[in-house]
Amino acid sequence: MQNRAQRRSSGITFRAIVIGFILIIANAHWLTYASERMSPPFYLTLESLFFNAVMSLFIVLVCNLLAKQFVPRRALSPQELLVIYIMVVMVSTVGGHTLMCFLLATITHPFRFATPENEWAPLFWRYIPSWFTPAQGSLNDYFDGESTLYTMKHFRIWLVPVVVWTTFIGVVWYVLLCINVIIRAQWTEKEMLVYPIIQLPVRMTLGGTSFFKNRLMWSGFAVAGVLELLAGLNYLFPKIPALRLNYYSIRHLFTGRPWDSIGWMALSAFPFIIGILFFVPLDLSLSAWVFFFALKAERIIRIGMLGAGDLHFDERAAGGWLAVGVLAVWGARRHLYQVWQRLWSRDAPIDDTDEPMRYRTATIGLVFGLGFLILFSYKAGMSLWVICGFLAVYLVISLALTRVRAEFGPPAHGMMGSDPGRFLFTMFGSRRIGTPSLTVLSFYYWLNRLYAAHPMPSQLEAFKIAEMAKISNKRLVWVMMFATVVGTLVCFWSYLHIVYRVGASATLGSLIGVGREVFTRLEIRLSNFTGPNYPELRAGGIGIAITYILSFLRHRLLWWPLHPIGYVMATSGIIKELWCSIFLGWLIKAVIMRFFGARAHRRAAPFFLGLILGDYVVSCSWTLIGTVFQFPTYVLWSP
Repeated sequence: MQNRAQRRSSGITFRAIVIGFILIIANAHWLTYASERMSPPFYLTLESLFFNAVMSLFIVLVCNLLAKQFVPRRALSPQELLVIYIMVVMVSTVGGHTLMCFLLATITHPFRFATPENEWAPLFWRYIPSWFTPAQGSLNDYFDGESTLYTMKHFRIWLVPVVVWTTFIGVVWYVLLCINVIIRAQWTEKEMLVYPIIQLPVRMTLGGTSFFKNRLMWSGFAVAGVLELLAGLNYLFPKIPALRLNYYSIRHLFTGRPWDSIGWMALSAFPFIIGILFFVPLDLSLSAWVFFFALKAERIIRIGMLGAGDLHFDERAAGGWLAVGVLAVWGARRHLYQVWQRLWSRDAPIDDTDEPMRYRTATIGLVFGLGFLILFSYKAGMSLWVICGFLAVYLVISLALTRVRAEFGPPAHGMMGSDPGRFLFTMFGSRRIGTPSLTVLSFYYWLNRLYAAHPMPSQLEAFKIAEMAKISNKRLVWVMMFATVVGTLVCFWSYLHIVYRVGASATLGSLIGVGREVFTRLEIRLSNFTGPNYPELRAGGIGIAITYILSFLRHRLLWWPLHPIGYVMATSGIIKELWCSIFLGWLIKAVIMRFFGARAHRRAAPFFLGLILGDYVVSCSWTLIGTVFQFPTYVLWSP
């Protein structure tokens, strides 16, 4: 009985894992349908706080509250609820538009869409490993539809690619997990970063019934929920009035020179973003919208007035992200040195007893994981120096994203143009990299095309949740890996189940478009061998320099108000739709702190948690209605 009670308090129980497994299957299918079959699509994991994960937790919580009333001994503990939530988050890092869609789009495209005009066959076919893709000419049913996955022919077609890429994903996710174990104590315990993204799920569960009895929370829920309810009804019945919350373009207001150079501008008032920003440090949210306007001013002056060409903001963003990653490592240098000492001596001035893994275990796992990825890529045809460059850039940007999520908690951090393949191409050119390496790099593009739903920040947030809820983090590591591997297999099944029935060509997502993007880009690079791209390199250098300067000013001048992370976020494309919501979130929090003080800020927190929850629950309800009854519904977030 005592062991059972201990397991229940740790959160890692058989029933929690079973419920989590059931929700993995349900969420994999939901992510697939919302991305590929809904019109318009709903990208549930494009945000840092996943819509589907919060909705799943809410449903389980409601069921658990009923269980407490009628069969209290069967009710789940808060720790079990959070373990289930973490399992859903892990499958969400793989499923849907932000990863699985891109992976399938890549591995199914090159043979089907090769033509004499694009010359893909002579350009790169021979450099595609046979174990990367289904066999040539075997995917007619996949693209045409009106078929089924459940035949021996189709199982044989997909067996090798599914096993290969599931293994690849499992190893990459494990490598990132090992890095998180090594860096966790520095960011969580020594620097005490705020982790804004986990505030809602933690308070929903650890707050117990008091969270759901809080009138202020329900007031926030009602504000956001009623607005989303009316928006959904207005979508179905246009005569019903509604206030538009999602982004509204104001680009038409800037038509004359030089103002037409301002680029995309949109107003928005997403309640969930305003709610999340309430838990974000003011200097970070201030910096995000200030730098957004600074970059808009630069466009007006340099393009509109001076006639400059491309300002290469994507390359600046890539440079900024790399700088943040390097700064994150540099800031943790003493901790990393102590970890190094711990590897060789038990008398080192750092204790890893309570870490998810011993530092020695995590380091060995990191080394063997990287060794596997290097061997995997080398066997696929990449040069060793390209492999090392790819992994270095990917891991540094992963560290940067994780740091930004832990400190800033941006509502979204999707970014285009910062993938390691593009970075290497810009720095060395296609001539130096070579055709085999360029081909394999194209097959890795799915991993870092967008960086939304990146697994590393979610893993570190899971460790923070475990610390706050007193969940056994040592056992949680294996639960997270189980959810990742099983979730990947289930996501493959969900996509193939739907696509064989309707046909890839009939889906509404990106199964065709992303494949075209990947291999058209490869075709251009292979048709015209080039050297380094110096304008883009200069732009990347500018991004690095500005980030370092801002970091220097922030550490030397106590009054300096702008944060380098704000600059990096402003250069990333996703903020162009969110800047207004970020400004509103900053303004509301600034007014409360300035005129009412920290006590009022703490007391107001439930209202803003309610804003997030109401926005998520009602908008997800519309999505679920559309999924179940298969008709178009209102979508809150579809860039």
